Amino acid sequence: MAWLDGGLWLHHTLRITEDDGATDVLTLIVPCTCGRGDIDVRLDTEEDLMEVLSDLRPTAGLSPHSDRDPLDCGSVTAGPNIRTADAWR
Repeated sequence: MAWLDGGLWLHHTLRITEDDGATDVLTLIVPCTCGRGDIDVRLDTEEDLMEVLSDLRPTAGLSPHSDRDPLDCGSVTAGPNIRTADAWR
């Protein structure tokens, strides 16, 4: 996992199966403009990463929120805010 400024995360996993052997899986985790969730973008190459980052530039690295998009983060419910003292009572 690597922090990319602005709330973006780059996640690398090595998926190992008996049929295919080892496969690198690179995922960019992008926060949504609504502030309620994240969108995962699977990347096949470094060029894909550069393209997605370029596409996100107009929204300051946030995924545009859309209620019509099936990949939308609207289904992600915000958890409790553990930073407040009330969360510990």
